[in-house]
Amino acid sequence: MLDVSGNFQVVGDAVLKLFNKEKEALLQRSFWDVFPDDHFGFSMRESLRYGISHGLIYKSLSGMELEISTSFFCEGPRAEHGLILFLRDITAWQKLQQMAKRTDRMKELGEMAAKLSHEIRNSLGGIRGFASLLFRDLSNQPHLQEMIGRIIEGTKALEQLVTTILVYARPIELVEQTIDLSQFMRQTAKAFKIDPNFPTNVKFILHIPDEPILVPVDPDALKRALLNLFFNAIQAMDAGGELTVSLLKYELSCQISISDTGIGMNEEQLNSLFSPLFTTKRTGNGLGLVETKKIIQGHGGSIGVRSTLGRGSTFLLTLPLKRCS
Repeated sequence: MLDVSGNFQVVGDAVLKLFNKEKEALLQRSFWDVFPDDHFGFSMRESLRYGISHGLIYKSLSGMELEISTSFFCEGPRAEHGLILFLRDITAWQKLQQMAKRTDRMKELGEMAAKLSHEIRNSLGGIRGFASLLFRDLSNQPHLQEMIGRIIEGTKALEQLVTTILVYARPIELVEQTIDLSQFMRQTAKAFKIDPNFPTNVKFILHIPDEPILVPVDPDALKRALLNLFFNAIQAMDAGGELTVSLLKYELSCQISISDTGIGMNEEQLNSLFSPLFTTKRTGNGLGLVETKKIIQGHGGSIGVRSTLGRGSTFLLTLPLKRCS
């Protein structure tokens, strides 16, 4: 609460925490010594001078989304008049809203993709069938056969993409069992590291606890999700670097961290990262991360990412230790 002179008289603990300030830094101090006049989306000077109350105002401040309202108190002597400022941090709520909208959009895209994929697959089957007949009939004209062969190869590539999209559009079905996630992570990382294609200029670092961490998961699905992220990490480090995989246990969940020291991503790439067919690679269909997200969410978990251009990326997978029945 501010008096008519603009001095802070009462400051709630939640507001102090919101702006990371001590009570002494605000109490009895002038509003304008701490904040600009229009810091909360209106002129504080005019509101106090004319006794103006404000309805809901939404404003972004210091990375937070705030819901702001005011009420002018004018009972009793003027010296006791003042403005009550209500602040509510709605950052988490807005993120949930965005996630809900994205989920609805993804569902619509999935349904549309399934319908289109069936139509495309039927047409591709016809093209491939007639091209195969032409290939057979042109056995005495190798140069024409070569061109027909490219058409057939093209239809095969498109059929593979269509199959991948159909798999994405279908709801994921998990066969869960309780496993020791610590041992599972070590085995998965070892199998990935000893692969002949694993780059020699990448150092693989594991931080896995010795103690068993029992988690209900579908081992095959979780392995696909992890390998997708492992491959993405090494592909982001053409010049070499470090791939670090960590596992932490909390009271109700565990967290898998997969970090690389690669090229990183900008904000636009991060916002589109889990969208179907979006990819930052020269080759690829952009469905690997979409599948990974579906798998983690299918386990009742969540996936997040932090990234800095030129410094690398970190994917954080959170899985519940128990599933609600």
